[in-house]
Amino acid sequence: MTVGVAIVGHGQTASHLLQAARGILANRELDDVIAVDAGAGENAGLNRVIGQALEGLDQGQGVVVMVDLWGASPCQCARKNYGAHEVVVLSGLNLAMLLKLASLDRGALSPVEVAEACANSAQRAVSVWNNTRPTAEASGCP
Repeated sequence: MTVGVAIVGHGQTASHLLQAARGILANRELDDVIAVDAGAGENAGLNRVIGQALEGLDQGQGVVVMVDLWGASPCQCARKNYGAHEVVVLSGLNLAMLLKLASLDRGALSPVEVAEACANSAQRAVSVWNNTRPTAEASGCP
């Protein structure tokens, strides 16, 4: 049993990010992750698809739902369609998060631990570089 994972984003961001992560990885660690493309946002179809995804993903250890924006339609749909499942919603969906997910042993971690590990990786991946004020830290870039 492992923690299930669904990624949900507006437009086709979920499927495109998942495809990009799978293309980078040499292993098949993300094969069981489901991408749900939310299009323009919440509707009855999206609610149904997310509910079905949660049902199919939960093997008894819960599900992490990674969404693009906190409070937006994908997030709200995940938060109200959890049923009897333990669901942890992680916002800020990005490629670093998915690459970290591939390295985790989801059979040994709780949904909260999976979400926190991915969030920490994503936060470390966010940076600002300004060529008008180079720093010693930025000089290590290729």
